Amino acid sequence: MSGSDTMAASNERPLRHFTPPQGWMNDPNGLVYHDGEYHLFYQYHPDSLIWGPMHWGHAVSRDLCTWQHLPMALAPDDHGMCFSGSAVVDRHDVIGLFDGGEGLVAFYTAHRFLGDDEEHYEQEQHLAWSRDNGRSWHKYAGNPIIAAPGFRDFRDPKVIYHERSGRWVMALACGQQIRFYVSNNLLDWQLASEFGHNQGCHTDGPWECPDLFELPVEGGEASASRWVLIVGVGIDHEGPQDTMGSFTQYFIGHFDGERFHNDSPEAPLLLMDQGRDFYAVQSFSDVPDRRLAIAWLNNWQYAGHAPQAGWRGAMTLPRELTLAATDQGVRLHQRFASELARSVSPLEVAPFNAPLKEGDHLLATPGADLVRGELTLEPAAGSRLALSLQQGTQQQLILCTGEDTTEVAYRREGQSGVARFDQHFPGERRAGELDGRRIHLQWWVDHGSVEMLIHGETRQLSITLAGFLLPHRYPVTLSVQSGSVPLIDVSLDAG
Repeated sequence: MSGSDTMAASNERPLRHFTPPQGWMNDPNGLVYHDGEYHLFYQYHPDSLIWGPMHWGHAVSRDLCTWQHLPMALAPDDHGMCFSGSAVVDRHDVIGLFDGGEGLVAFYTAHRFLGDDEEHYEQEQHLAWSRDNGRSWHKYAGNPIIAAPGFRDFRDPKVIYHERSGRWVMALACGQQIRFYVSNNLLDWQLASEFGHNQGCHTDGPWECPDLFELPVEGGEASASRWVLIVGVGIDHEGPQDTMGSFTQYFIGHFDGERFHNDSPEAPLLLMDQGRDFYAVQSFSDVPDRRLAIAWLNNWQYAGHAPQAGWRGAMTLPRELTLAATDQGVRLHQRFASELARSVSPLEVAPFNAPLKEGDHLLATPGADLVRGELTLEPAAGSRLALSLQQGTQQQLILCTGEDTTEVAYRREGQSGVARFDQHFPGERRAGELDGRRIHLQWWVDHGSVEMLIHGETRQLSITLAGFLLPHRYPVTLSVQSGSVPLIDVSLDAG
């Protein structure tokens, strides 16, 4: 293997965050549920610790907690590398490859260089299929199913079935827009519309990794639903870097089977996660009762220079996505998949005297390999408190309360000795505001990562941070810097 800038502080793997068996990993691909198994494919370079010729790695799980590695699903060929994409269950053999039965169909981008210059390339859409629940894959003999269009960035097909129109829909990232294609048989595709001009956030980098799904609106009318369009915003790897790096935005609106209509085209940027390490998110196809998603727990600003331990890259924990009616409009909310809590046991929490006052602190856990925490509090207006995770203040959440809102910010520290990593990894960021007086926090701390969901009355913030440099066994400390903070409830679990 090559490209090992620095070793991680601990070579122990995360207990619940998926990691590759070796080598480099980035985007989750082809997330699909079939015959009781969750399939996770991923962008994979097995022979190096840096990005390179992209394969599709493959793992399955029945409980979203433990994953079984399977043989490689897709590998580069004369058409090029196998870039990101999606997978669906073809239940009625519309593709005509399953002898009237059902099977899995994967869609991916073939990325082919057109010379020695890596910036000179073309991309087209390909298909592969499996009759044995993903254990073996066959590339379609008639590839490409959508030829290169004459411009460069044309990738990451997300395919869904649109019930009302009775057709399949493919969302494709095309430069800084999303194109929607439609098909009756998964093989023949026609361009239906484009979305993105003067919509959302645009940087020097391309839009990537779209996702599209419909959800009911919790707290709204009984029959209300909305469509969600998720888009990754990439960065120019060699050019000037903005402070956020790569990030994930989303849009709320309506989709008629051909066109996406943004409900609030003038609305501010909607970020799916306020942290630095939540990218290329994809949701599982064919889960019958909920919308589950996983993201790459990294950022393109420093991903290739992050500390490694024989492998580089991790996925976030699975999350359930919902829509909620808030005072700012319909917004995407997230919950950690319920299965995760079944894998840990309660910790005894040290007794505390409520309310905490200035100078008081609560040592929430003495140390464990994996910690799930929940905390409910009602800070008085003017209070300022800090939740520190993973060895002191290396990951710290700051809550500053006003009369009707609470401002949330976070700070992250850490140096590896690699210039690019050390330039972009540390930092402070204002995450946003919560409404109401009561605040509920949920978090998971695993080897090298913190994932936190913070709820106000109707608003929610998600903050995902990779740690990389931090030793395991993490204490969690809540300290009151000013004011008074009544604690309503504290619970901790460990694995």
